Amino acid sequence: MEGVQRPLREPLLAFAAATALAAVLALAGGAVPFVRDNLHAFIAVVFFYAPAVAARTGGRRFDYHEAGLRLHPVALNLKVLGVASLVAFPAFIAGFFVFYGYACGPSGTWLAPSFGRLCHHWQGWSGGSLRLPDRFALTALNQLVVVAIPEEIFFRGYLLVRLERVWRPTRRLWGAPVGTALLVSSALFALGHLVVVPNPQRLAVFFPALVFGWMRGRTGSIAAGATFHALCNIVADVMHTSFFF
Repeated sequence: MEGVQRPLREPLLAFAAATALAAVLALAGGAVPFVRDNLHAFIAVVFFYAPAVAARTGGRRFDYHEAGLRLHPVALNLKVLGVASLVAFPAFIAGFFVFYGYACGPSGTWLAPSFGRLCHHWQGWSGGSLRLPDRFALTALNQLVVVAIPEEIFFRGYLLVRLERVWRPTRRLWGAPVGTALLVSSALFALGHLVVVPNPQRLAVFFPALVFGWMRGRTGSIAAGATFHALCNIVADVMHTSFFF
């Protein structure tokens, strides 16, 4: 057991420390306007540099290039990103209307404690129209640079790789090694989102995290996963802007 605990200690402590600091910043944002206005940037710094701090504590140097902060292999990244987008986004959009149509309809009253306030603003397919969020270009850039890249560096470039040293991938799925480490890192990704913003709906990010981790394993880079991560957030923002008022 000690042989397993020792390599687990660093990544789990890094996760706990980074998540706790992000949660403290989120709480501080409720009282300090400067923190609130720059909250995403502060949290981005935490997750981007946490792997380097953890590695330095362990007497190592963290190599961001080796962790996947690179465009190479460009062709493979584009192929993986394109296939994932073609499969995921039509399914997400269809699921968006099915879910909110049910949750905000007569049959979904039992979901009112979680979605009642949100459903008050639901317009449905017929009531809404496609609209982009305000300052869309800046929002899209923010989703990539401030949200997706730091999270992918920490959770897929660092945490997943460290966990794979404990739980070696046991099989391959469409060319990518997968196993227990992918499941655990995705669960920690979801838990981190819940701790920072205590809303059970945040646990749903477990499922896209599986895809982000698969992309990292398939390409060896975080480029496709970070871009897909940002696109997922952007598509969700567009849908909520368009069909909620």
